[in-house]
Amino acid sequence: MRVLHGPFNIGNQPWSLSRAERRRGSASDLVVRSGTWLRYPADRILSDDADSSFKKSMRSAMFGLWSLLRYDVLHYYFGATFLYPGYSLSDEGYRARLFRRLLTTDLRFAKLLRKKIFMTLQGCDVRMAANGNLRNQWTMCASGRCSAYETCVNILDARRGYLVEHILPLFDRVFYLNPELGHFVRDGQFLPYANVEIAAFAPDYPSSQGRPRIVHAPSDASIKGTSMILDALERLKSRFDFELILVEKKTHEEAMAIYRSADLAIDQVLAGWYGGFAVEMMAMGKPVACYIREDDLKFVPKAMRDDLAILNLDPGRLEDNLARILEQRSEWTEFGKRARRYVERWHDPDKIAAAMIAAYRRPDSAFVLTADALEPGN
Repeated sequence: MRVLHGPFNIGNQPWSLSRAERRRGSASDLVVRSGTWLRYPADRILSDDADSSFKKSMRSAMFGLWSLLRYDVLHYYFGATFLYPGYSLSDEGYRARLFRRLLTTDLRFAKLLRKKIFMTLQGCDVRMAANGNLRNQWTMCASGRCSAYETCVNILDARRGYLVEHILPLFDRVFYLNPELGHFVRDGQFLPYANVEIAAFAPDYPSSQGRPRIVHAPSDASIKGTSMILDALERLKSRFDFELILVEKKTHEEAMAIYRSADLAIDQVLAGWYGGFAVEMMAMGKPVACYIREDDLKFVPKAMRDDLAILNLDPGRLEDNLARILEQRSEWTEFGKRARRYVERWHDPDKIAAAMIAAYRRPDSAFVLTADALEPGN
């Protein structure tokens, strides 16, 4: 089976999943439009950063059409294909309709050629900002938090609505990595992160001696609620002695070296779920604190909810919550061990790849996300 992942490598999810698929016998490749400063790996990068937007688009479109002849399965990410940029004109009229038709040429040809087409959504590709703002007490989708909020409400939400209503139905299966997206994607299914090669990480559990090191990686500070986290920790400095490390503008390799030295990780306090950073930290055996939104958990398998190994933070009581965690330092090693067991059970790319390959073969089959179902051989 020949599988193509692309056109982006966000959070290293496509790369880890494609490597796991290769280990299970599939000819799986990751091809991206262009690289990023994180320097995540890919089998092929179509354009240099210096190339013009037009040149990048043309190379991407040509590869997207050519890939229909080479691959059996096309697994796309972030609401985009090599032709469709992840958004579309929401205007009506002949020109807008023609443009949208051209952007989905690859998907329509894929259907004619009986190719299997999958989409994995990751967050702001489909999250409706206005809806999230009304539904959630704590969210990044608000004025004064995410800098793109007004643009989302005025322009991007309509384009995301078009994606949900007209583009996603063209796919055989749609997955999403953040359970909040289940409110928007009615026929999608939650998928755990598969961004970390668990077996490659030797656990390095927190030390109970010396000054504890707390790490936070504000890849987008407004979305992660970084200012709220920093304010709460600043108020705790008079009561607790700790070192705070902010990991910013580092390559993925550089960031991983810093993560290994940490005793505690604080992920994000507005998204309502943990990110790929948290999975990396848990794989290292580090306890992770994060805000988990109760209303979104209905989209997560019950067994996974029961196993959840996150130190939950209430954004309205951050100082109290973090103080409680700091007072429990003697328990951090046990928290870290529980976190390691959790990622071994729910975030192992090899187990998820086994379930994904079965879905590639039969897109209409049940994709049962339980730890037992994900065991090799099942």
